[in-house]
Amino acid sequence: MRSTAPKKILVVRFSSIGDIVLTFPVVSAIKSLFPECQVDFATKKQFATLLEACPQIDQVFLLQDSLTALRQQIDFKHYDAIFDLHHNLRTRLLLFASRVPVYRFPKNNIEKWLLTSFKVVPKQRKHVIERYLEPLRQIAPSFAPFHAKLEYIIPQEAKFDISARFELQSKTYIAVAIGAQFATKRLPTDLLINLIGQLESPVLLLGGKEDTSTAQLILQNTATQKVYSAVGQTNIHESAWLVQNAKALVTHDTGLMHIGAAFDLPIHVIWGNTVKDFGMYPYRLEQEDVFHYEVADLACRPCSKIGHEQCPKGHFACMRKQDLSQIASRLRRTTF
Repeated sequence: MRSTAPKKILVVRFSSIGDIVLTFPVVSAIKSLFPECQVDFATKKQFATLLEACPQIDQVFLLQDSLTALRQQIDFKHYDAIFDLHHNLRTRLLLFASRVPVYRFPKNNIEKWLLTSFKVVPKQRKHVIERYLEPLRQIAPSFAPFHAKLEYIIPQEAKFDISARFELQSKTYIAVAIGAQFATKRLPTDLLINLIGQLESPVLLLGGKEDTSTAQLILQNTATQKVYSAVGQTNIHESAWLVQNAKALVTHDTGLMHIGAAFDLPIHVIWGNTVKDFGMYPYRLEQEDVFHYEVADLACRPCSKIGHEQCPKGHFACMRKQDLSQIASRLRRTTF
């Protein structure tokens, strides 16, 4: 426990979108506890823009070519503490011999292994944000993690005229995030088409360039509906702007799910091979307006804490058996 307030703290998290967004409450908490403290952040180059959504970060260091090059950017001796919120071999190598107190969060790898291998559910479900915040209690014992709030501040330049670009008015459409890093986290395209076909509100598809072919198939097969696509056309902050202005978000277990949790709209999460017990679900107190859809009592689920490119069992029941009518019905009730 520190006797004086820290003046400079470094936060380290290399990837990915959702995980980095979930570190923002840590930065906010540090600033709240120690208003004069400088909070710097180290991440991969491709995620530098994402950090613009957390304006409380003072300086950013980027991992580009090597850990050695990154280490040369950072003057460790000027830091009072380092929060390693990635906690893997690379961050340990980066921070080795830094001669600064390093605080790491509990990754709960044994619990995750027991859950994926033997379906042993942890006794207590703890959101990863709460685990990210645990190191802070070592330098501020009075800090109460449940006071933390997830915020995503969209840069002004990312706020465009939605009606001019997509002929949609704010809070009239359902945003559907069609992508996810791994196939076993994504609803198959034919089921996405089926689900969207049951919706009455206009639909706006969101996703990266890698989701373009899926978006085209959806558009082709929902030609009689008001379905629009921003897939591959917007950066992460513009996508967040479209989510913030939607009247509901339908998403898989992906980065936009976590970003959506920062905004005031219902979130409908379709779960595949992953589960809430990993601690990676929309972070909201009391889970207001968060709806979860999963196929219960599957002996093979969860099969991975991350995902696979195809179902290890071949049946993909965790998505193929989703009750699409129930999802559509609840979406209609929560977006009237």
